[in-house]
Amino acid sequence: MIQAGTFLEVADNSGGRVVQCVKVLQKTKGHYGGVGDIIIVAVKSLVRNQKSKVKKGHLYKAVILETRKGTVRVDGSGCGYSRNTVTLLSANGGSIGSRIIGVTPYELRAKNHTKLISLSARNV
Repeated sequence: MIQAGTFLEVADNSGGRVVQCVKVLQKTKGHYGGVGDIIIVAVKSLVRNQKSKVKKGHLYKAVILETRKGTVRVDGSGCGYSRNTVTLLSANGGSIGSRIIGVTPYELRAKNHTKLISLSARNV
């Protein structure tokens, strides 16, 4: 469950390392965001030794990939992660990075983020 003020890790190679949630746009449960929801984030820190595609302090849209709070799937199985991660989106809705590091959950397919699933090496 992600809400305004939550710090998240960036799971793509866009150049951002830590971002902070400013607003949850697509709400699934009250004012919290879950896996596959789109949020607005502010970049707090960047990856060093890399030419970054993002700037510190700028606002970007992002899709939530992993949350510490587990999710229950339709078939009854559950899936929880050890960190909160997002991938940053460009203005046209595509990913800023060209590769997603880590896992992408199956719930993204139901929310029409199939392009993000293809950028990842591991799908859960």
